[in-house]
Amino acid sequence: MSEGELIPANPPRKSRARKIFFSLLVVITIGMAVERVWYHYTYPYGWSHACSKGLALGLLGYAGDHEHWLPHGEPTPEASLSLLYKNDPVTGQWVLGGKNIRHETVEAILKRDGKLSPDTCGWNYVEGLRDDDDPQIAVAWDKVVGLGHNGERQPGLMHEVVFCGSTGFIAKNYWPEFIADQKKRLAELIVSRGSNAPPIRWSDEESLGPNRPIRK
Repeated sequence: MSEGELIPANPPRKSRARKIFFSLLVVITIGMAVERVWYHYTYPYGWSHACSKGLALGLLGYAGDHEHWLPHGEPTPEASLSLLYKNDPVTGQWVLGGKNIRHETVEAILKRDGKLSPDTCGWNYVEGLRDDDDPQIAVAWDKVVGLGHNGERQPGLMHEVVFCGSTGFIAKNYWPEFIADQKKRLAELIVSRGSNAPPIRWSDEESLGPNRPIRK
């Protein structure tokens, strides 16, 4: 090598390590952002386990303690459903908010008031039923549309439905047929009820139609 010739310098190892570190950081940041977007789309109200099966079992437990009657008698169907909390506080505070109301919110309201309002209960509820009524009559279903068992978005799904002791999923294209069948079954049950029986009424008047005036 001739005198005065410059020798190329290798980049310091620290500089290379820094570049690799920042590249990995960018990849991780982008990955986390994508995951957040996916999560919020897939679980619009967050992951939940306001279990429909837990609600079905809770209703059966309540009926077993109340001569076969499911919760009833409060000012609104949602307030009546809240009676599950008095009967079984653990199940009540975890399931009554459904998939769209945070558990912490529901727990605080139940501990303070003992009852949920139409805005704080995540279930539509049909009250005035017994555990020995027609088992094909739905007792409750989600207020929000298109959510699976854990609150995940499911295109084509209308509601998860709770019967007395069982649950099921109703697709959007089958919902009108399902509601027509429910109206028929409820009308037959209402006619068969004695005059002194608790009135049958529901929170989902948009689907089932307006409630009949309560006889006094």
